[in-house]
Amino acid sequence: MTRCFKEYGLLLALLAVTLGLSGCGKPAVELANDQIGIRLPDKYSISADIADTSAEQERGLSGRASLSADAGMWFIFNQDGKYPFWMPDMNFAIDIIWVGSDFKVIEIADSVQPEPGVAKSQLKRYVNQSPARYVLEVPAGTAKAHKLRAGSKLELISS
Repeated sequence: MTRCFKEYGLLLALLAVTLGLSGCGKPAVELANDQIGIRLPDKYSISADIADTSAEQERGLSGRASLSADAGMWFIFNQDGKYPFWMPDMNFAIDIIWVGSDFKVIEIADSVQPEPGVAKSQLKRYVNQSPARYVLEVPAGTAKAHKLRAGSKLELISS
């Protein structure tokens, strides 16, 4: 009986070392504390800044010069709902992806363009028709390039 436990313990230790050396469970992207990794169904990984406060959500990606192909912003809301987005002070086009609490894509607004010179009160609002819990903003064309559509499942990768 004791020999069995020793062999079992040795097996677990070897498994732990093997998994540790293989990088199993590590994200494919480097993440800061205020970021989360998001893996698309085709295994492409995005490093997204987290927007979970009203101030961060209102600011969003406004004022940034650009966004790399593997970057985005992940908006976290406290409950399922309809969340309108707009493009104040934006310098580039984005895809807006509404995601349910089950991490399945609900709706996508493709290639939403900035509206320079338009008063904030006149900016177009993009709103989901079905309730969502999260929103992912990524560079324009990302959804099409990675074949995202309603029902696609995203996977979160923590640091």
